[in-house]
Amino acid sequence: MKYDIPHFVIKNNLQKSKQTNVYFGDVVTPEVLKDVCKRITDLDNYTYEYVDDEYTDDFLDPTYNKGRMALLHYKDEVMYISFSEKDINGRNSSVQSVPTAFNLFFSNTYKNKKLYYYFLNVEGNPETDYHVLIYRLMKTIGFHFLNDEVLQHKIVPFSSIEDIMFNRKINSGKNKSNNSTYITKSTVRNYDIYGKTYGANKYETSLICYALSILAKKEQRITLYEVLEQDLKELPKSSLNVINGMGVIRVVPTDLQLEKKAFEENNSLRSPRYIYNLLNKLGKKHCAMCGCEIPEIIQGAHIWPVALIKKQGHISFEDKLQHATNGDNGLWLCENHHKLFDQNIILITHSGNITFSKSLSTENETFLSNITTFKQIPNEIMTPQFVQYLDLRNKAI
Repeated sequence: MKYDIPHFVIKNNLQKSKQTNVYFGDVVTPEVLKDVCKRITDLDNYTYEYVDDEYTDDFLDPTYNKGRMALLHYKDEVMYISFSEKDINGRNSSVQSVPTAFNLFFSNTYKNKKLYYYFLNVEGNPETDYHVLIYRLMKTIGFHFLNDEVLQHKIVPFSSIEDIMFNRKINSGKNKSNNSTYITKSTVRNYDIYGKTYGANKYETSLICYALSILAKKEQRITLYEVLEQDLKELPKSSLNVINGMGVIRVVPTDLQLEKKAFEENNSLRSPRYIYNLLNKLGKKHCAMCGCEIPEIIQGAHIWPVALIKKQGHISFEDKLQHATNGDNGLWLCENHHKLFDQNIILITHSGNITFSKSLSTENETFLSNITTFKQIPNEIMTPQFVQYLDLRNKAI
């Protein structure tokens, strides 16, 4: 159906409208719609209708307003417009509606469509480092910002997966609470995403997956490891459908049953949950003994080895698994230092000093001293739990 005059169709009920008595029309007023219409079509004249939950057409399903959206029909175009919260204070309010809006947009097969975002007259700070990261991800996946003049900085899309990884590292470093989704490399062409699936984390993980899917080159392979918690099993079905529909990312759920099976069958556990916990504690991959930052050759090295954990008869199976996946029970080490550490050729003392086996020849000790540029484990890594694991390892040696 073609519209000669721009026409808005909007679900008026939000998810909690019945509890809060706040409806979409209370914040997205006719004055706001007029501004949106002018910015998109350059026209002042428009019509609009707020519809109930049961309303359905080719673009709207019978449900409440998901994605904080309005649909604008003009001629043969359909515009999906997602709106910000009025009060932008937390991470959740900044990301929750955006993946939902993108899911609805992406899943509709209509070709002549566009995706927009509009800042309401917001209170709070809409331009924290975290918000800017989200806006850049949005720009990367095709959102057009209608009134980004309210921001001090111009929003530019990411140019590559490495660009996202670099900026993600900076953003996470400024605020520990921003560490919910991690991107790293396992080989030259393989990228791994470790993402939690509950709360605001699932929306952030979805956005990152969409952006990486768009930026990935033909030879690049990406795996998403869903770090499942509590009784939540996966990302929302709508997000998984979009990720699968984009056809780039392989999704691997990491529930505890799979972790238990891997723990039972292997003495060297490299589980996604363990890697996630190391990323959460240690940050990006870098060798703790030489500073190497080539992620393809950096591995998670257990302090208290899995083989020794499994031999502890006085510990329950669940506790053994917890020790084996604990972020305090590990270091990032390059392949060389990992092997040397596993063979107890390189040792770490109770106080964190890095030393060498006394059985080494003078020449080999000199060689190791030259390639082991760090002689002390940083204090921030030496938590009481880390030292406890270290003592258990050294006692066994």
